[in-house]
Amino acid sequence: MEALQQLIDKISQYSFLTNILPGAILMITLKYIVGYDFIIEENWLLTGVMFYFSGIICNRFSSLLIKPLLEALHIVRPLPYKDYIIGEKKDTKILTLNTDNNAYRVYIAVFCISLLAYLYKHLLCRMNFFIDYQWPIVIVLLILLFVFSYRKQTKYIKDRIEAVSEKDTLK
Repeated sequence: MEALQQLIDKISQYSFLTNILPGAILMITLKYIVGYDFIIEENWLLTGVMFYFSGIICNRFSSLLIKPLLEALHIVRPLPYKDYIIGEKKDTKILTLNTDNNAYRVYIAVFCISLLAYLYKHLLCRMNFFIDYQWPIVIVLLILLFVFSYRKQTKYIKDRIEAVSEKDTLK
């Protein structure tokens, strides 16, 4: 029980709001609305891992697909990342607002993924190709999702280093 408490203490609010909770909601939605049951009720640890991993998938889906779509539709207008870094240093409330903002975007992804799963189950699974190769297709899609996520995260790190370097050279 002490190990569980240590694990809970290490989970950040951001990780809970943008990974674990959305993953749990996705798994519950998939089970009770779509009909896919990935919840392993007899093993709470494995279920927790499923919640976290599915939440990461939702988070990455939201970052790579939902965010650009909302920007292309002019629903949101992004600022340059350097401006965010500067603003974050000047106003600590921006971090909280950004966490909430990302959580909303992840919930859009939760319901988009739920809708895609529903469509897959009721439309596409009638096609033998998808039935025969559904797991290789899922694995390839996950590989692509994480490759592009890695690329995006690497760019954020690079941009942050460049912003800090610029700030230091301006002094």
